[in-house]
Amino acid sequence: MRRPDWQLSRNGLFWVLLAFGGVVVLHADHLPVWVIGLSALASVWRILEYRGTVPFPPWPLKGALVIGCMAGLVLQYRTMLALEPMVSMLIAGFALKLLEMHHKRDAVVLVYLAFFTAAVDSVFTQEVFQFAGVLTTFVIAVTALVSINQARSRGFSAGTSMIALRMLATALPLMLVLFLVVPRLGALWSIPGPKSQARTGISDVMAPGDFSQLSRSDELAFRARFDGPIPSRSALYWRGLVFSEFDGREWSQADLYGPDAAFSRRGSDIEGIERHGQAVRYTITLEPTYSHWLFALSTPATGEPGVRLLRDSRLVSIDEVTLKRGYDIRSWLDYRLDPEGLHPNREALERAIPRDSNPETVRIARQWAAEAGSPEDLIERVLRLYNESFVYTLEPPQLGEHTIDEFLWRTRRGFCEHFAGSFAFFMRAAGHPARVVGGYLGGEVHPTENFVTVRQYDAHAWAEVWIEGRGWVRVDPTAAVAPERVEMSVADLFADDDWFLADSPLSLARFRHFGLVNWLVLQMDYVDYVWGTWVLGYDKRQFEFLQDLLGRITFARVGLLFLLAVALSALPYLLVRWVQAHREKPDPRDVLIRKFCDKLARAGSPRRKGEGILDFARRIAAQRPELAPAALAIAEAYAANRYDPDGPAGFADLQQAVRRFRIHGR
Repeated sequence: MRRPDWQLSRNGLFWVLLAFGGVVVLHADHLPVWVIGLSALASVWRILEYRGTVPFPPWPLKGALVIGCMAGLVLQYRTMLALEPMVSMLIAGFALKLLEMHHKRDAVVLVYLAFFTAAVDSVFTQEVFQFAGVLTTFVIAVTALVSINQARSRGFSAGTSMIALRMLATALPLMLVLFLVVPRLGALWSIPGPKSQARTGISDVMAPGDFSQLSRSDELAFRARFDGPIPSRSALYWRGLVFSEFDGREWSQADLYGPDAAFSRRGSDIEGIERHGQAVRYTITLEPTYSHWLFALSTPATGEPGVRLLRDSRLVSIDEVTLKRGYDIRSWLDYRLDPEGLHPNREALERAIPRDSNPETVRIARQWAAEAGSPEDLIERVLRLYNESFVYTLEPPQLGEHTIDEFLWRTRRGFCEHFAGSFAFFMRAAGHPARVVGGYLGGEVHPTENFVTVRQYDAHAWAEVWIEGRGWVRVDPTAAVAPERVEMSVADLFADDDWFLADSPLSLARFRHFGLVNWLVLQMDYVDYVWGTWVLGYDKRQFEFLQDLLGRITFARVGLLFLLAVALSALPYLLVRWVQAHREKPDPRDVLIRKFCDKLARAGSPRRKGEGILDFARRIAAQRPELAPAALAIAEAYAANRYDPDGPAGFADLQQAVRRFRIHGR
């Protein structure tokens, strides 16, 4: 039985459900499990309903499902005033709407909802491969629209998808020009990301074991593109956080607006920083951290809006970094920081140690300080201790109440945070200002492009000691214990360690020793780098790019660019119309005889290949005598008019004969 025109075809239902499935897959990582289950249940129910196996759900059941979804959302999130609960509610509503989709117009509404919900995924992440998923869902949704509006179902052929692809390709030139020319007004990209989304990364508090935990993850931290030669790996200390407060177990940052409040500057000229030599210029593309700190090499300077430079050579953002962010930096690797002295508040802060904390270390530190001829001699003696007696490991033993005492004089096995924290405490106990700096060390240099990829397993902590006349001096005790950590990446150093990348068991970094895998990782890094630089970061290059493209940016030239895009978008349509207009039209007599043959074919008497019209009519007359007079008359009229236009049989007679031709029962 043929379905009414207002009812959705099987092909249309298939593409609508596929578009819904694409939306669920895009948001699966931040959807409650029960919403995913509801989506699967609604899709299966809708398929069974179409097949006639189950009826549409009655209104009491639909009402119960709505109430259950609202209760589940409230219990899951406690509040609806956030991004994740709103998206979950949207997809749950999408699923429930499937259960009452009766008409084509209902399907069209759901397809528009699929467009919107897929686009919302860009608020959560702007990764290139995630965007490819969004684009794929868009193609499926357009295909669903085409299927819904087709007069007759074409089955599950590739034709419908090809129509959708041609429609999208037609719009591509105009889309590209809009992307290149239209100024960035914020819009979708300025919407804050979900703050409750779990992130892997450096925290503003450092306790023993925190940095070694980061070695379990291969998540991207940031990429740095250099304008000139890339500095050596030993110079790539990416500074992000400065830990100045210690409570006996944890190091934490000082109040951002406390001792450094008077020294926060927007530009690069700041009191207490002396820069020497040539600056290193580079651009960092930072992944979302949901925090204020930024990463850069030592003594950075920038003119980026919304970025501040603190006296301790930290860069901070006024707003939380909730989206991928790019910023241009200059850094001087030859510098002196606070060589003339410390601010009184800062000096007190960097010397402070908790009362009765780690008494054994305090006693030994004061003894060694008295025996040392200078701060440099003391630093050398402590580093010699690390070099001779300590082991660098990703699985350090647990520490008790006096963490520094236990680590320095008993366990002596640890990661960078153990070495940096214990060294800074030792120097403070010896009477010298000291602190811990957190960030990243090194990164993977791309072999053909001028950028460095830094991942979470590159996280590192080191110490700084203030020495009169020299200022803050970087001391990395990890380099004394394991010099290869400075010259090699963690991925190379611990490639065979089971603990390394334990949170990313399928990470390709585990298989970098295979040439094909290494090539694939490098290509993926390059694609992601280009995406972040030229797509997400295009607003920083828009003026320069348009100037190179147009020579001089004027309204006339921009207008011509738009007209060119419109012309390119309209060109396929115009070509099709031109071909149709110039295509040779079939003879109207042939059209009539084709209709005659089609009627007989539907009645079970098709015309054979190569069979003449008169022979065909005679065969029909022999097989079905009741059709003989009409069939022979039509064939003879066609032959007479086709080959003798001036004969007695005219076109009007042939047209009337074909129109009146009927087959009994049809």
